Amino acid sequence: MIIFRADANETVATGHLMRCMTIADACREKGVECEFWLAEDKETERLRQAGFSYRILGSQWDDLEKELPFLERQLDDLDRQGKKVTYLVADSYQATPHYLGKLNDRIPVLYIDDMRMQIYPVAAVLQYIPVRAENSLNKEESKQNTPVYLRGFRYAPLRKEFLKSHGEQREKSILITTGGTDTYNIAGRLLQECLDKDVFQGYRFHVIVGNMNSHEAELRRLSESNKRICIHKNISNMSDYMRTCELAVSASGTTLLELCACGIPTICFSFADNQMEFAASMDNYGAVCYVGDAREEENIERIICMRLTELAGQEKLRKRQAACMEALVDGRGAERIADFLICGNLNECDDIHK
Repeated sequence: MIIFRADANETVATGHLMRCMTIADACREKGVECEFWLAEDKETERLRQAGFSYRILGSQWDDLEKELPFLERQLDDLDRQGKKVTYLVADSYQATPHYLGKLNDRIPVLYIDDMRMQIYPVAAVLQYIPVRAENSLNKEESKQNTPVYLRGFRYAPLRKEFLKSHGEQREKSILITTGGTDTYNIAGRLLQECLDKDVFQGYRFHVIVGNMNSHEAELRRLSESNKRICIHKNISNMSDYMRTCELAVSASGTTLLELCACGIPTICFSFADNQMEFAASMDNYGAVCYVGDAREEENIERIICMRLTELAGQEKLRKRQAACMEALVDGRGAERIADFLICGNLNECDDIHK
């Protein structure tokens, strides 16, 4: 049995829970039972629809150390039921080294690490975001016993739908996906900026609305006044939109890797510290066009619109970016992670996928 400790709420991006669900789905396909543990009863409808069991801890999502005694009792309960937990996957920026170390003393922990700020006392670390230039952490790793590291795009946990073949005919439409909240109303501001531009008169706009988007009512009013705007919520076929739209605008995060797998030219932005380096790295690879941080760029919708205009008018540029994207991501990362969690040996698991 594998436990996934993740949260999703108005502050914690839904992507944490989603990527854990992707890994859990790959594990379940290999016959391993998976269960989710969350601090609050939020976003659990996703788990119910996917058929995953879960427990609500009733703890504070931003103070994980306080829940350690309760986690111990939960693990004792599983022991009494005769269920052997082989790994606990932790995905939270609130997870401290003390918290992770205490859990790892009980069961092996795989920590999903986007920030790379320190060495964690766990069995394994997943770092599919591009590796930083060598720094003091790299040197520190060589001086002590370190976790097993699953690094690079080959371990990007993408859902099965992103393994489909490419080559679909694309329509004149733009996909806008801004995460679960869209705190800065990028979607609404961008629509207002683009709708009247001549270059986009023949385009439709497909807007993906997250469950905690406080601007949903405004977006739906825009859609009612302009039939070229299509609002989508709780969709289960994101790859279909990524494969049929001509262009995309996205917040930074795992969604960028999904867009890469689908080969759709993308403009991206960030709105949190942990997103900036990833977005900039993807820009350096030539896979996406990063336009900056929504917290810093007051007129970011204008910058995005300008970049969309450039892509819309240059087919060769679109094809070049799409080719770069598809070369980076093959969509099999979740399967590789699942194999590691099950067999526990990275070298043996890599042999499977050679």
